Amino acid sequence: MTTQAATGTLRGRRIARSRQRLVEVALPAFAERGYDAVTVDWLCDQAEVSKRSFFRYFDGKEDLALTPLNDVWRTLIADLDEVLERSGPLLEVLGDALVEVVERMPPGWERLAVLSARLSGTSPVVDAAGMLVCERFTQQVVDAIVARLAGASGADLSARVVCAVAVAGHRAAVDTWRSAPDAEETATRAELCALIRTSLAVAPEALEIRLP
Repeated sequence: MTTQAATGTLRGRRIARSRQRLVEVALPAFAERGYDAVTVDWLCDQAEVSKRSFFRYFDGKEDLALTPLNDVWRTLIADLDEVLERSGPLLEVLGDALVEVVERMPPGWERLAVLSARLSGTSPVVDAAGMLVCERFTQQVVDAIVARLAGASGADLSARVVCAVAVAGHRAAVDTWRSAPDAEETATRAELCALIRTSLAVAPEALEIRLP
């Protein structure tokens, strides 16, 4: 479920509702009918949204399919200035912020996020699109961290490594979370938050593992 805030205007609220209808129609349809079988024309007809509006809201079907999980990163990036005002280990700060964002997702987000994650895991096209989006989001986070560290030696490399660990930990948590056969009905955000915390908490120790 999308979390992009309406501007408060009538037009902003209408756009948010139309965008949300498309997400709510698309993800169950992708799961039931198959990603390739669901066309943009069909989605627009079912959601009562014009094709022109569809492409104002989304770059294409892949962008639509990834919306629930991408909205977590969009929200985190929107909050980055505030997040980076915190003190403490950077990985811990980012992990706490990710958990807080998940906790703020709207009602019903869990089911759509599970469907999105499953589709990404089974559709090479969607997965490839997700990797590109992830790179873009990661670069935005890295740039913000480097700016916050104000030219400290090695800031760019350190920021990239920490972000890579955070993204990998988040993805591992989501993959575990959505793997239960009935996850679309039973998965909770509390479970996902716990998995994110666990995956990031074990990262330092995992990096110390030595081969025999």
